Amino acid sequence: MIGKEIKGMKAIPLCEVARMLEERQKEGELGFEQKATLDYAQKYSHVSVEKAHELMQKIMDLQFASEVMAVKLVDIMPKTEEEVKLIFQQEKRDITSAQAKQVLDILSAL
Repeated sequence: MIGKEIKGMKAIPLCEVARMLEERQKEGELGFEQKATLDYAQKYSHVSVEKAHELMQKIMDLQFASEVMAVKLVDIMPKTEEEVKLIFQQEKRDITSAQAKQVLDILSAL
């Protein structure tokens, strides 16, 4: 990727990474790192790009989760309140059980 310019940085869900790399693969062969990333993204993405963005928006609408946190939650898809709390602790944020339940309700409403 020599000569490519970084135009910005934004957190995106794994399903979108997979879609972007699949499109790039159609244009030409992927490098080793790109192939490994594509394989990982395809294996561990749980929802479609559209559904991921919908879930992320609903989580951010709760007003206590940033976009980066919403991406992490959609990528990991936690199943318990404890898992949600652990994810939030990565950003040194404590949430209540009620807030964790709100997140779980959104994620489970697939």
